[in-house]
This record gives sequence, C-alpha cells and structure tokens, in this order.
Amino acid sequence: MHARTITANIVPGRLEEALQIFREEIHPMIEKQPGHISTSLFIDRDRNRAQTVTIWESRAAEQATSEPSDYLSKVLGRLNGFLANRHVASWEVAAGSG
Repeated sequence: MHARTITANIVPGRLEEALQIFREEIHPMIEKQPGHISTSLFIDRDRNRAQTVTIWESRAAEQATSEPSDYLSKVLGRLNGFLANRHVASWEVAAGSG
C-alpha cells in the first residue's frame, strides 16, 4: 500500500468553507479513484492547519492520482484561495491496521 499526505495552512476565516468543499465535493471525487482505500482529514483549528492522508492499494494507483494528474489538479484547484504553504508527499505504508 501507498499513502499521500497533503499538509497546508488554511487561509484564516476560510476553514469552515474549505471543510464543506472537502466533504461535499472532494471526498466523493477521491473515493471514485481506482485503487483508493481510505481518506482521512485532520485539522488543527488553533493553527489553521490541515492534513489529508489518502491510502492507495499500490504505488501505481497513488502515482496515477499524484501531481501533475488531472485528478489532483482538480482537487487542489477547487481549494485554490483556501490553502497556503501546501506540501504533498508520497509514502510506502510499512505497517498499519484495518
């Protein structure tokens, strides 16, 4: 399995709107991607920070949805104006449960 993390600052005052877009538009889009296993969104309201972790069945599935794919461009484009200092990383899942 492989994972992608996206960590970013949320523009002050835009967190609730960004969460709504994620829940209503982006999360359903992620779930439709081939090889997707799970998605989690973590937020730190005090520091206006957010991180998503998506788990993919293989490196190929993760890479097919990574930059510069149309899929990831659409996801990040939908959050344009909400995110600052965005960092995307890919990981091999070495251990886990579920």
